This record gives sequence, C-alpha cells and structure tokens, in this order.
Amino acid sequence: MEKLQGIWEGRDGNDIIKFEINKSGKNDFLFSFINFQGEKFLINKEKISENNQKELIIEIKEAKFSSYRYEKCLFTKGEIIISNSSENQFSLSLNSVGPKCFLTYDVIMTMDDIKDILMTKK
Repeated sequence: MEKLQGIWEGRDGNDIIKFEINKSGKNDFLFSFINFQGEKFLINKEKISENNQKELIIEIKEAKFSSYRYEKCLFTKGEIIISNSSENQFSLSLNSVGPKCFLTYDVIMTMDDIKDILMTKK
C-alpha cells in the first residue's frame, strides 16, 4: 500500500480526475478524489482488502465532499478497486457510492461510477 502513496491522475472522457493516497498513521491511509472543478471527495472511513486477482479493494464506510455546500451529504457505501498496479500506473474503478444526497427536492448530489481509468503517478 505504501508504494501507492502520492497523487495519481487520469482522464474520464475530457475530465481530469486526481486520486490521492496519503499515509496518516502507522497503518492508516487517507484517500480522496479531486474532480476537474477542484472539489475533493474524501473517504473518511474504509476497509481495505485484497481479492484473489490481486486487486486492492477499498470498501467505503464513510465519505463526503469537502465543500461546505455539501456538508449534509454523507455517503456510507461504495468501493474503490485498484488493479494492475505498478510503480507508476494502475487501473481505478469506483462503484456504487451512495446513498444519493438530496440537497433540495430537485437537486441531487452523487459521486458517479468510474470504470477502469488508467491512473499515472504525478
């Protein structure tokens, strides 16, 4: 896990996505996405495991956007999958983040799924 620390960048269509992995304690890590508008999606609580295909699975237990505009939005499920990792690249997927956050009756805040984006270390 320590070899993955740092800032990673990839493209989802025309948009640049950044994914940060920072060590926050002896065995603790902080994960965050930064979208093309510079907003951070922070994973505050997670469970980390590895499956039979040697993919790193980060199960989201609690996550939120850093902006005060979305402070009421708390996401309690979803998973990040890191596969085919090397020193400078990996494939990243983000699945099923929820629940949906209703800001007003007609405005919903979500974190969309990401499928197999090639991330490069910056």
